[in-house]
Amino acid sequence: MGTISTYAAQSLAAVRTSFADRTNFALQVLGMSVNNGFWLVLWFLFFAGFREVGGWRLGDVARMLGVIYTLFGLATVFFGGYRDLGGAILRGEIDPLLTQPKPILPRLLARESIPSAWGDLLTGIAILSFSARLDLGGVGLVVAAIAIGMTAWLSTAVTFASMAFWFAGGRSLSRDLMDFTLMVSTYPASIYSGWVKIVAFTVLPAGFVAVAPVGLMRDPSWQAAALAVGGAVAYAALALTVFHLGLRWYRRGATPGS
Repeated sequence: MGTISTYAAQSLAAVRTSFADRTNFALQVLGMSVNNGFWLVLWFLFFAGFREVGGWRLGDVARMLGVIYTLFGLATVFFGGYRDLGGAILRGEIDPLLTQPKPILPRLLARESIPSAWGDLLTGIAILSFSARLDLGGVGLVVAAIAIGMTAWLSTAVTFASMAFWFAGGRSLSRDLMDFTLMVSTYPASIYSGWVKIVAFTVLPAGFVAVAPVGLMRDPSWQAAALAVGGAVAYAALALTVFHLGLRWYRRGATPGS
């Protein structure tokens, strides 16, 4: 409970800080909302000519985008430190935390909140309110899909950022990999085949960020739930393992690349 309360206090402080410049905050939220709306319009135009892609219709893609925008918004508002976790490692910002009893990773994740992410969160909720089935069962599936996808997304971010413990280029490489993962996550599952599908469910787990959670919404079953939850749990375990291995290396006084 102490860890949760510490994280909550630090995260809320970061959120309040992001509100400090109201004009900048409003412009960032508006800009991101317009950007997301433009991307959705492109899909509307696409499906005006092609009714479906591999069994995916406009409603399926809208739900997928709604889930992605919402989980990305929640992650970046309340766990925004993941965005430059590699940079925090390289700058030695872990050092003051090493002498404190609280777990380090939650504090690193809670130290920043990105204002523009509220635009993602608002547009995601708006899209889901129109495209998803919002009876009791439907809301439960939406919440589950968002929780599963956000777990996979944050776990992937921590795993990639932890490369900065071992080499200085880990920061830029991790950000590039996360941007590519997000891009791949915004396309229907029907584009995945062969090696692309293997990569999407392993190295760049876009499949567990979006495809598996949305698949659970589209066709609820124990098999779909096991795939989605199992993937998220596996990547969470991987993230914790890699981060703590890197932290152990860091405690020994090793520098990236040594």
